[in-house]
Amino acid sequence: MDLDSASQWAEVLGLVTIFGAAIYSWITIKEMKKDRKASSSLKLSELWQNKDFSHGSISIWMQPDDLKSFKELEEFHGENYPKVFTVLLTWESIAITLHDGHFDFDVVRKQFSLSMITAWQKNRLIIENFRKEQESEQAFEWLQWVAERMIDYYDGEEEVIPAQIAYKDWKPSG
Repeated sequence: MDLDSASQWAEVLGLVTIFGAAIYSWITIKEMKKDRKASSSLKLSELWQNKDFSHGSISIWMQPDDLKSFKELEEFHGENYPKVFTVLLTWESIAITLHDGHFDFDVVRKQFSLSMITAWQKNRLIIENFRKEQESEQAFEWLQWVAERMIDYYDGEEEVIPAQIAYKDWKPSG
């Protein structure tokens, strides 16, 4: 084999190597994203296993719709007020992290949408009054943002099919 042939073969081999590395990198990145999504989903689901968080969330569901101030919220919930406030702040944090692209929208939606929407609806008047008092629109801005995104999602769907119906024929792969 002469030098010209050898150099051409070397170039072809180099291109194949680079192409192979690019494919390998693409597959690896895709798998890493899948792992990250699964990991974040598991981490988020741990919230429901915290009894204080779950209790705070249930307490929000039980509160009346017409509370007007954080003082009324505290009086209504009594010793559970810190749990309720923790839930509201957790929704804020998750919303920020979702917005920044660190959580998958569908993961957050499937696990928390109804609770986020309810938290906003039950506390909207309180938050709006607090914003007026503080002369700032930033109080619980992310709770409002995430609840509105969830509402927009459901409003945009022709029909939202509950999981027990949509996946009734689902079987684990194995």
